[in-house]
Amino acid sequence: MNTKIIQISLLLGIFFVANLDAQKYFNIHRPMVLPDKSQESLIKQKIGYTDISISYHSPGARDREIWGGLVRYGQVWRAGANENTVFTITHDAEIEGQQLKAGTYGLHLLPQKDQWTFIFSQNHTSWGSYFYEDAEDIIRVTVPVEEAPEFREWMSYEFHNRDRGEASVILTWADKRAGFNIKVDIDAIALENIRLQLRSDAYWEWFSWCQAAAYCAEYEINTDEALEWIDRSIAMRENFSNWDVKADLLNQKGDEAGAKKAIERAIEVGTPIYVERYARRFLGKKEYQQAVAIFDKALEKDPTYWRALMNKGRALEALNKKADALKSYEKAMGTAPDGTKKTLKTRIEALKK
Repeated sequence: MNTKIIQISLLLGIFFVANLDAQKYFNIHRPMVLPDKSQESLIKQKIGYTDISISYHSPGARDREIWGGLVRYGQVWRAGANENTVFTITHDAEIEGQQLKAGTYGLHLLPQKDQWTFIFSQNHTSWGSYFYEDAEDIIRVTVPVEEAPEFREWMSYEFHNRDRGEASVILTWADKRAGFNIKVDIDAIALENIRLQLRSDAYWEWFSWCQAAAYCAEYEINTDEALEWIDRSIAMRENFSNWDVKADLLNQKGDEAGAKKAIERAIEVGTPIYVERYARRFLGKKEYQQAVAIFDKALEKDPTYWRALMNKGRALEALNKKADALKSYEKAMGTAPDGTKKTLKTRIEALKK
């Protein structure tokens, strides 16, 4: 037999045997999907406009010594199980005071007995930490370790200490936990998004410009531009809301006279409902004389408005003007909804005693 034919036959035979051997242990053509021992997990948190997520596999303790045992001190660990633990953030942020650009990162952990170092790597597609290279580190943050409040069988990440522009991420497993703080410049991000929205469909609505200015007024930021926004809203359709926001902004600028004129105009153009709501602010602050004066402004617009009559009665009661309070409650009974009449009746009976 030709030597070349013999060689080819031998190679084909080897391939056939190897293929059979592979199929003995692995279903090559139709791989099965089986439950993970370390279950896949995903946590998400939004801070303002910023989305933060951590995708990881959660190993169980299963009666093993974890810290210093299964997870060795002084060795980089994948901060989870199986594939990379992946940290994603949609805006630039500070992690424990260090700058981290928006993006997706592999999250690793370098544990020591008293402190852990969280490592954010530009490589987030490898298997665990087996292919970790410190040259790919973006930042490292080192934080103290503390005892967990209770034993945690399954390793987990959680968001704690959530606030307007920040949150902390806590890793807990077995008897230990530690975490890192995340801060975003929520106002800068918000203003960028607001400006973009005001160049879309929102441009045509008075309410959009009012909302944008009201955001600035609430957090006392960007006052000059906010005044431009609220003036545009007023030019489109003046009402209590936009004049009220303008008054807040002018007060923040120290223009008390301008703010006074703005709120007077708000009351002048406002509906009874909005003027009555404004009066309730003073009721809540226990400025009863001012509250009564503004409730009267609402009642000039609608003398039968039961809510203004009822809350004016409350302010008058607080001023110990019981006869006037009684008249206001009795008048409110005429137009109040059935669910409120019971409350009014109780107040009237108490005043008549």
